[in-house]
Amino acid sequence: MTLHRALAILALAAIVATRLEPGLLQLPFVDRGAQAQALAAFPDRRWPQYPGFLAGVRAHTAPGDTVAILVPASKWDGGYDYAYYRASYFLTGREVLPLVDQQSRELPDNLGAARYIAAFGVTLPAAAEVVWRGEGGTLYRR
Repeated sequence: MTLHRALAILALAAIVATRLEPGLLQLPFVDRGAQAQALAAFPDRRWPQYPGFLAGVRAHTAPGDTVAILVPASKWDGGYDYAYYRASYFLTGREVLPLVDQQSRELPDNLGAARYIAAFGVTLPAAAEVVWRGEGGTLYRR
């Protein structure tokens, strides 16, 4: 091997080595199960009990049921959108009705149209049958 060729290979190796991201070198040795759990929990970091609550609501309702989502007004600041869309994901097959629109205006007609009210972090003031309690919330049947 000529000196010129050896220097070219060495220069190429140096360029490649300086451009590699250190995180890429660690990938074969990282516990992906722990990473997957952390990433799965990321959307729920503000409301860690909410996925468990929605799982309970799903277990106590049937496909085709209408469910209104009720969360505290203090969580509406960007939180109601999260609560509604996350519930729509978890409660696939049910019709999830929002009680607040994107401009934070209340939608009382949706409350009247719902067979169930999933109240997370709040107690429903009106008399309704309690179907299930758990994970920081209550499922009511109207």
